[in-house]
Amino acid sequence: MEIRRIAVLGAGRLGRGIAECAASKGYDVVLFSQGAGGQDALRRIEKSLDRKLAKWAITESEKRLILGRISYTLDLKELANVDLLIEATIDHFYTKKELLRTADHLCRPEVVFISTTSTLLVSELARSITRNDQLVGLHFIPPVPDVPVAELVVPESASPEAVEVAKNFAQRLDKKVLHIHESAGLVNPRALITLVNEAAYMIDEGVCDAAAAELIIKESWGMSQGPLEMADRLGLDLILSWMEQLQEKLGDRYAPCPLIRRYVRQKRLGVKTRLGFFAYTEDDAVVSLEEGEKEEFEE
Repeated sequence: MEIRRIAVLGAGRLGRGIAECAASKGYDVVLFSQGAGGQDALRRIEKSLDRKLAKWAITESEKRLILGRISYTLDLKELANVDLLIEATIDHFYTKKELLRTADHLCRPEVVFISTTSTLLVSELARSITRNDQLVGLHFIPPVPDVPVAELVVPESASPEAVEVAKNFAQRLDKKVLHIHESAGLVNPRALITLVNEAAYMIDEGVCDAAAAELIIKESWGMSQGPLEMADRLGLDLILSWMEQLQEKLGDRYAPCPLIRRYVRQKRLGVKTRLGFFAYTEDDAVVSLEEGEKEEFEE
């Protein structure tokens, strides 16, 4: 079956990135979300494209063409008209299970499902739907348009045909597909939260401040973006959720630093609240933490 129209369930950073990347490769994309802020997804995708436009990476006509391929809806009945489904919602088992069950009922029988879960087991999600042979795990790493790799997880129930569909889709998005064994946290999330957690402990213990930790790690290892900024852009509430789930599955080496818990309680979640380890402008650029805190308290 030729894949022309894809559905992306979830309009957070991951879902938006997949939608933008897919539309830039010629797919028509239907973006679904029932969460708060979902209707802001198209504006945020346009902002991402504007940054590329400013760097001469795309033209104005290419930007309009990409945006024209993406539509947003709250109506899951539109799933009846898609050729591929990508689930990119929050890593909460019940939420994913219910969405996949609904999609299983609405999508055509031949449609392959891809789950982007980071901390849950794809094999357990597969048991909740009738097309368990057509569910494959494919973890795209934010920012999706810029990261050239994806982690492929193949549950025992998945058919070779479904796996091939998932691999071909990722490769068309110019991703190098790396097959890993099924494990909670995969490779990227486990490695990232270990770095973030240890940096948070050093900040909390007074070894250094966030800016120093970020710069030392980033410059030492040739990273274009350090772990603390990555955490801020993903959302510290998401990072905390990952840590708690991995602590439950893999033990106390993933126990969250108290500083991260404090930040989440204070709604200091990163880019989405303009303040996390660092402060951010309305255009999502990093500003000094001191300036960000001053603005926060003056409001």
